Amino acid sequence: MSSAVNAVPLANGSMSFDRVCREWRCKYSGDKATSESLEAIAKVVDEYLPKLKEVSSDIKVNRLVCGGCLDFKLMSTVPLDDFGPWEAKGFEPEAEFLEKIKAIEGVTQVETQTITNVEI
Repeated sequence: MSSAVNAVPLANGSMSFDRVCREWRCKYSGDKATSESLEAIAKVVDEYLPKLKEVSSDIKVNRLVCGGCLDFKLMSTVPLDDFGPWEAKGFEPEAEFLEKIKAIEGVTQVETQTITNVEI
């Protein structure tokens, strides 16, 4: 939940945030239960998760998979104070992670997005 002390106001003060999320997303191919591309993505996540968790002592990492639209998303949310330094470092290990998943057969539409992410 946002703290009033460090929160950044939005929507004329009706919302605020103090955590920012970096989302890495792509499309995978095949059925979610047997997809070789999704399995390969999972192995890349396992490889990079320890380094990603070093970004902030308060990082929250969520994995989202949609079997209907074949979306894979990795959402890493950090406190606002940790976001700027992470951004200045190019969201390490983002570039390496994205290059690895781009090389997986059946993976398309590799994208990133920065968004606020607040538990309410």
